[in-house]
Amino acid sequence: MQLYIDGIQDATTEAELSPLFSGVRSFQSLRVIRDIASGASRGFALAAIADEAEARTAIQRLNSATFAGGKLTVFRIHDTLPGEMEFREWMRDNAEDILRRTGVAAGSIVVDYGCGPGIFSIAAARIAGPRGKVYALDVRQRALDELTKLAAEEALTNLETRLLDRASCLVGLPAGTADVILLYDVLQEIGDKPALMREMSRLLKPAGALSVFPMHLGTDRLLDLVRSTALFQVGDRQGYPGFASASEIVNLTSRIP
Repeated sequence: MQLYIDGIQDATTEAELSPLFSGVRSFQSLRVIRDIASGASRGFALAAIADEAEARTAIQRLNSATFAGGKLTVFRIHDTLPGEMEFREWMRDNAEDILRRTGVAAGSIVVDYGCGPGIFSIAAARIAGPRGKVYALDVRQRALDELTKLAAEEALTNLETRLLDRASCLVGLPAGTADVILLYDVLQEIGDKPALMREMSRLLKPAGALSVFPMHLGTDRLLDLVRSTALFQVGDRQGYPGFASASEIVNLTSRIP
């Protein structure tokens, strides 16, 4: 089980955090997540514990505990692959540049499927401008409500939120709506991945782009999915120069004319 440990000081090291897990027999690893460009701490760490019972006990003990003058927030997350967390943080810092390279431009219609806190929805709305439109979709109404507030604060009138049905991959927008669809750090949550790819194919314009960051799955498994469904072909792949991550941004284009 992998634990997310938030609330650590910027100068905190793995050696200083390790004693928190001194009594955990199945403790495997601990690392502070750092910026891939500067090496500076991002203020959180990941710990791996093999035994689920021990991991749950550690979460109960450490969540809300005080450490080095700060309050920790500790919870379980999906297991990450090498380099993924650092790459995700880099994506968040460079959202607009990434989206422009993906194909988002003034006037674009963008669908952010599984938008979460809306970092990429907001960035896409800024780029698309008043002639464009961003549909931000998520299964959590609370996340959508927070995103609506953020959009209002920036006076972004081109962003619309929609609640997704957990039991279905269907979006409820007309076929051929989107110039760009974003699937960033969400594919691992989908049970029927081929069904999702079929819905994305239906939703995308013939010359559009489906941009995927397959966090927790890895690029190799995404490419296997692309081959098996035969709906898309691989366009370009965005990584960070000199930094190896098991998951990178893969931009797909439709095989259907």
